[in-house]
Amino acid sequence: MFLYRALNRTEITLVNILVPKGQDPFVANPRLAIDTRLPFVLGKTEEYAVRQHQWKQNGFPTSGISTTPHFDRAKFYARQGVVVKIDRRALPNHGIREFSVKVWLCKFPEDIACPEDDEIILVGEQGQFPKEIIVEVFDFNSKGS
Repeated sequence: MFLYRALNRTEITLVNILVPKGQDPFVANPRLAIDTRLPFVLGKTEEYAVRQHQWKQNGFPTSGISTTPHFDRAKFYARQGVVVKIDRRALPNHGIREFSVKVWLCKFPEDIACPEDDEIILVGEQGQFPKEIIVEVFDFNSKGS
């Protein structure tokens, strides 16, 4: 029912607004060394976007944001000390789609960058995500958290 996300500095500066690194539609062309299992489809697909999103640390920004259903995994990634709790029930009301990495990459589980995350990529219709999907903020920088 809930997803969690460790916020980055930009998202914290915007007062806990979720912001994807890219703004293009959530599709991608195949990239060598990531999507080149034979046979592979030429052209842009959502599957390529899901696979490449995991490797964004290597320069593949997408319009999705990473989340996990596991609070402890989000806390693990919370370099800035802030994790938000997202209500999955609110997502469809705001035009937000979910892409489960393990579902999309089930044919090649070895392609999943971090299986323990159970990563769910959220993709909105435009830019920032609405604050209404966030139901709780955990700030580990504050006393009492």
